[in-house]
Order: sequence, then C-alpha cells, then structure tokens
Amino acid sequence: MGAGMSALRDAMSHAVLGWVKPELDETLRQARGEIEAFVENPSDSSRMRFCAGYLHQVQGTLRMVELYAPAMVAEEMELLAQALQQGAANDRDEACATLMRGTVLLPDYLERLQNGHRDIPIVLLPLLNDIRAARGAAGLNESVLFAPDLSAPLPAQLPAPSALPWAQRQDLVAAALRRFQEAMLAWPENGAPGDTAMLAEATAELLRNASHETTRRMLWVLSSVTAALRDGALAGNENLRGAFAAALRALQQASENEALPAASRGVSTQEPTRQLLYAVAYARTPHPALDELRRAFDLDAQMPSEAELDHARGSLAGRNRDLLNTVGGVVKEELLRVKDALDLHLRTGGDVAALQPQAADLTRVADTLGMLGLGVARD
Repeated sequence: MGAGMSALRDAMSHAVLGWVKPELDETLRQARGEIEAFVENPSDSSRMRFCAGYLHQVQGTLRMVELYAPAMVAEEMELLAQALQQGAANDRDEACATLMRGTVLLPDYLERLQNGHRDIPIVLLPLLNDIRAARGAAGLNESVLFAPDLSAPLPAQLPAPSALPWAQRQDLVAAALRRFQEAMLAWPENGAPGDTAMLAEATAELLRNASHETTRRMLWVLSSVTAALRDGALAGNENLRGAFAAALRALQQASENEALPAASRGVSTQEPTRQLLYAVAYARTPHPALDELRRAFDLDAQMPSEAELDHARGSLAGRNRDLLNTVGGVVKEELLRVKDALDLHLRTGGDVAALQPQAADLTRVADTLGMLGLGVARD
C-alpha cells in the first residue's frame, strides 16, 4: 500500500470528481433555490422536501466517488432540511442560513480537491457541527472524520489461520474471549490496562483461530497496539479502552461458522479497526509494531501538516468572498436607490405611501444578507 498507492487512489477520485462535479454543482444550485423559496415563504414546507431530495442525491454521488467526509456534510444537510420541513429546527432563520452556507462551502471544498489538493476532512468539522447544532444534535469528535484505507493487505509474516476443525477452534476462541474480557475488567476507565500480558496472549490466540480477512486485520492491528501498550510506547486512555471494548464486542458477535453464508459470517470489525488506527496515527512514539501499521495504512498521510490545514481552511473561505462581493455590489446598489428615494421624499415632502417600494427593497436586502449568515447586517 504505502504512499504511492494512496496517491494513485487520490488521483483516481480526483478524475472521477471531475466528471461528477458539474452535476454536483447544479444539484446544489437547485437546493439553494429551494432554500431561497422557503425563506420567502416558510409556510411552503414542500420546498424543504425538494431540498432534502437534492441533498440526498449529492450525498449518494459523493459516496460513490468515496469522498466520505463531504458526503457526511451532505447527509447532515439533508437531515437539517428534513427538520425544517417538519418544523423541528431550533431557529428557522438560523437553520436556513446554515443550510445555505453548506451549499456554498461544499462546492468550494470539492473544487480544492479537483485542483489536486488532498482531502483533509478535519477542516469540514466546524461546518458539520454547525449543521448538526441547527437541528439540536450534539457535536461530533474529530475522530469520526479519520478514514484510512482499510483494504491494506495483511503482512506476509502473519501466521496462517489455524487448520483445526471449526468446533475445536470455537472452543479456543471462546476461552480466549473470556481471557480478553477478564483483562478488560482489569483496565480502569481512563488509565492503563492492568494486565497487558493477558491481553496480548488472548489477542494472539484469537488471531491464530480467525479465518476472516477483516477479523484478522482487526486482530493484527489489535495485537500491534497491545504490544505497544505493553512496551509503554502507547499510553492507555479512555479512547483506547473504548476501541478495545468495541473490538471485543465485534468479536463476541462474530461467527466463524463456515456453514453460514459468508455475508452473515462477516463482522463489524471496520469501526474498531479505524478507532485503533486513529490512536496509532496520533501517537508519535516510534515502535516497531506501530511503525509497521503506519506504513501499511499510510497513516502519516492521514495526519495533515499545519500548512496543509491552513490551506484547506482557507479554501473554505475562498469563493464565498466572490459571492459576497457580487451580492455586496447588488446590495449597495439597492441601498443607494433607497437612499435617493428618501432624499427626494425629504426634499419634496411627497406622499408617504410612495415609499412602499423602498420598504419592499429593504426587506429583500435583509433576506439576502440573512441567507448569507450575516445576521447583524440584516438587522
């Protein structure tokens, strides 16, 4: 795997993104149109139904090109549109402004990827959490946006799966799981595990008797992390303990029964594997087992430098400036027109009713500013 492979994968998703980007932009433009219509007439909730439909399409396309973080943003926007449709958003105007911001920021982020910069999901977290907050959902932790490629081939030096008959393997697995669980009980909530030797021994036994590739991958990562814990290269903490507990749950639910169809033998080991690798990516300590994981899953590529982070954050403010300038120009013209009409009125003392169109103009300006999230200017 390594960096070459990951660069190739990025290049491929950039190429595919190039094909679908015009369609994504158009769909997001249609979603924006529905938000504008809803802001003008909030009693027409069907606008939000259409908007949610467009966002659902965007999410599907982004998943197809494997851009999971932008897809999460689209998914959260869809949920917010549904909340608005049902009248369940905390503050309707605020929610519309946030939704609007999402439809403008997402194309900016994708354009940055199209220009050959890499996907740095973490910069989308503030937007993601704003969208969630608008419907009263709790914020997410940055680890949810950590998405290494979990299809890394297993190392050649891993012992081959046991050739014992399934019934015998099942007994060994059950015994190893009991030991694993015992070791977990001796691991305090936010400290280091009490018995790393027992954890290591149980994990090794489970790895010997597992035959599924995803299960074996998780156990290989688990045994590498356990070795680093035992050698003091990783500190035991609440998050790491959580990842071990998730791995144990996945193993308890797993069935290696060859009589079952392959799909139901599989196990939800992807998530615990990701959590364990997140801990490894953040631990800068050198250790042979950890270094091997860093190479195999290209973890250093998952950890952007400060310069890359700044660039990615900047891209999220980029084109909106153009949008604001355009809108700004229009707003200025409208305000000047209103000002001229008021001057004329003051000089000639005309009919107050003649100022009605100016009131309408100001309302329109206020709506425009509100949709761009400029609440103060709008008031």
